[in-house]
Order: sequence, then structure tokens, then C-alpha cells
Amino acid sequence: MARPKSTRRQRNGKQRRAMAQEGQEHLIALLNDPRGADERLLRSSANHLVRLSRRHRLTVPAKARHLFCRKCRTPHRFGVNARVRINGGQRIITCLECTNVRRFGGGPKAHRKNKSTI
Repeated sequence: MARPKSTRRQRNGKQRRAMAQEGQEHLIALLNDPRGADERLLRSSANHLVRLSRRHRLTVPAKARHLFCRKCRTPHRFGVNARVRINGGQRIITCLECTNVRRFGGGPKAHRKNKSTI
């Protein structure tokens, strides 16, 4: 006996990924402007952003990678629960909740000097 068709509209992969990207943008907007938002809402939005990205095999956008801790998924509030240092052209963010360290940028670019002078 044939299985009846589902009444739910089936989406192809492109539509599913597009909807997931819209969800990512909404969650990033919540994390970008934390003023007036509850701490639980911010924590949950960071957690949902990571889960949504994994479920649909999307990368977390580069503009959102510095907004939360990769280890404990706590939203960064710089100066409150995260410390930012710049050392040799590299941005170092330390989460003060779990002491995880993230390094952004490649550091000094001494290796890119003109080699013709040697």
C-alpha cells in the first residue's frame, strides 16, 4: 500500500538553507544589539545560532564569530565578561566565564616583507 503524501510542504535544499540563513541573520541581530535584552535571551540566541549552523551545515558568519565564546557559548560583553587585547596585530579575546582564549588575525606580517632586498 502506498504511503500517503505528507500535508506538510516539502522544501528543497536551497529553500531550506535560505531559511536557515535568514534565521542566522535574525539571531545575529539579537547578539549585535544586546541593550535591553535579557541575559537568558542572549545565551539562548548564541546557543541556537551554533545549533542552527550545525544542523544545516552552514558556517557561522565571520561577523558573528567574535560575538560569543566558542567553548561556553556565552555572549561577549566586552569589558564585562570578555577581555580584548591587541598584541602584534592580533586581536586576542579572553572569555572571563570559562577563560577560553580566541585569537583573530594572523599577527605581525613580517614574512611578507620584500624578499628582493636579501
